[in-house]
Amino acid sequence: MGAAGDITRAQTKARQAWEPVTPGDYTQAMGQHVASVCVITTALDGQRYGLTATAVSSVSAQPPRLLVCVNRSSFTHAKIGEAGVFCVNVLSETQDIVAKAFAGMLGPNVDRFGVAEWTTLRSGAPALVGCAAAFDCTVGERLEQSTHTVFFGDVVGVSSRLGQDTLLYGSRKFRQLRKILLSLEAASGETLHY
Repeated sequence: MGAAGDITRAQTKARQAWEPVTPGDYTQAMGQHVASVCVITTALDGQRYGLTATAVSSVSAQPPRLLVCVNRSSFTHAKIGEAGVFCVNVLSETQDIVAKAFAGMLGPNVDRFGVAEWTTLRSGAPALVGCAAAFDCTVGERLEQSTHTVFFGDVVGVSSRLGQDTLLYGSRKFRQLRKILLSLEAASGETLHY
């Protein structure tokens, strides 16, 4: 093999020797990443389950598929796996009480589903009334990654409310989008930026 192959082997060996950062350093840095706040819900045997999450991402539009990362220590994790369905509820900026309830921030005795109104789309997983968007999913695949499972959801139903700003989370606090109104300039037809 030529020099290029030797460089690749040397680079691979060097990378394998790199130690990962500490969990604390990683968590602190990731805390600066701002993401929309979602409540992941499922239903099984007539009972509803859910948790607050920010680790949600689109995978593809054709076919419609997204992913959620759920900690395996969560009670809801096992229920998603058993039910084979879940709904990603993207919270609007006025629904921080829902985020707090499903994150356990309101205490262990709070009825999480009692703080808001719920419906269902197709799968039977709870869909939050008034949320910015809801993605009703069947579990297509799952991938175990350290402490979490990545659930790939095939989207079988959606609802959305145009004009709803989403609740954000970053730097260990809930946030809202800051809207900036710009004066109309002669060269620009834009007057409002988000």
